[in-house]
Amino acid sequence: MRVSRSLTIKQMATVSSVAVVTICIFIVIQLFHFVQQRRIDYAQQMENVAHTVRQPLSQAVLKADIPQAEFILNSLRPAGILARAEVVLPNGLQALHTDFEPEKPVPRFIMQLFELPVEITVPLYSVQPANPKPLAYLVLQADSWRVYQFILSAVSTMVTAYLLLALILSVSISWCINRLMVRPLRNISRELQDLSLQQAMGHQLPLPRYHRDDEIGMLIRHYNRNQQMIASSYDEISHTSSVPPLSSQRRLDLEYDILQSLEQQQFALWLQPQIDMNTGQLVGAEALLRQRQADGSWSLPEELITRAEENGVITALGRWVFEASCRILAEWQQQGIGLPLSVNLSAIQLHEASMVSFLQELIQRYRILPGSLMLEITETAQIGEPEQALQLLQELKKIGVSIALDDFGMGYANLNWLNQFKALPISKLKIDRSFVAALPNDDTMVRIVAFIADIMTLDVVAEGVETEEQRDWLLVRGVHIGQGYLYSEALPLAQFTQRYLPQS
Repeated sequence: MRVSRSLTIKQMATVSSVAVVTICIFIVIQLFHFVQQRRIDYAQQMENVAHTVRQPLSQAVLKADIPQAEFILNSLRPAGILARAEVVLPNGLQALHTDFEPEKPVPRFIMQLFELPVEITVPLYSVQPANPKPLAYLVLQADSWRVYQFILSAVSTMVTAYLLLALILSVSISWCINRLMVRPLRNISRELQDLSLQQAMGHQLPLPRYHRDDEIGMLIRHYNRNQQMIASSYDEISHTSSVPPLSSQRRLDLEYDILQSLEQQQFALWLQPQIDMNTGQLVGAEALLRQRQADGSWSLPEELITRAEENGVITALGRWVFEASCRILAEWQQQGIGLPLSVNLSAIQLHEASMVSFLQELIQRYRILPGSLMLEITETAQIGEPEQALQLLQELKKIGVSIALDDFGMGYANLNWLNQFKALPISKLKIDRSFVAALPNDDTMVRIVAFIADIMTLDVVAEGVETEEQRDWLLVRGVHIGQGYLYSEALPLAQFTQRYLPQS
């Protein structure tokens, strides 16, 4: 197993992104500050220019000497920062107007964003006699093109400088993170990857020199402790279990094979139809797990589920089955097919704390219709006390999952058990194939199950229906849904779809 995306690349990308965003914000703030400062400077320079011509211009306006006033305005051209000068009367009429430079176009959004052009207004008063009211107003406007050039120059300079700074910071921070975190984690990953099956049991990781008390050190300490607990638990089971345990190497081989098969998509769901034996119509299907074998065939090894439960990988395997089933249901429902799909649930999965929330997330993600996904719980699964079982199954029903009791009659279920659990939200009973196989010669158990289901108003599915005689006897006793080789064995999804769902 190889790393497809290096942690170094990820953290460098993250650090670089944060640095670039931060610097861009800083550039914007600083640019507004610089432009505002340039606006203030231009305004101050124009005020100084205005004060040098204020008195002679006032006299020319007072005497209505237009040529003199125009001469004074044109004398402002060497100032260099002005684009326009004009004299405006108090009533708003423009008396004189002078353009110093042809106005170059500046983008509209720049004009609006930075409040351009910069403009000042200076009142002109008469000298003798003193008059408190201004004779006119001198309006000076700065050249916006100069400000625009300053903005472009400032942006290019800051972007170049700050992006270089961002690059230096990103490389520096990434190097530090790589030394402190990525390199120790990479060493741990390599050591675990290179472990042989014999070395994996009871393996201990060395504690890095500079990570004795931080999170990496705690991770390694917890790993070593868990490895010790697993080794001691296995030794205890090996001495106390009446079932001959697998060797350590064999257990690890099985666990590795299952996880590797999941990663390499060597598992698949085959579907066995559930038929209305009166009409021959398809009313449901059961998803059955199959694994690709070395010769290319698909089957389920007898010990696979048991050993998966012993090794603790049944959770990963079961979650894959749940998600694959939801994908099938979602595809059916997109095509307008409302067929329910049954999935087997192991006893260990029943006690998994996050099972209900995981199923709820799948149902919401794939938008599965309520009741379409049916979990088959074997009668021998130790659900727990009636209160615990009621709470668990009610939570499943609440999120839209139906419940069927599988292999009914094979475990501890009896009349007393049913009396305790009659409040459970179970909607279907499945008669074990061993009882159906005895028909029609020995029909005692099937009649009892059918009678119990009738009293409790539960649907009944007969497993292992292989002959027409079995089918006819079941129909007479009120059992209408059958599943078995009389109708079909389990089929790959594509073949099942082609045979039973031609409209899709």
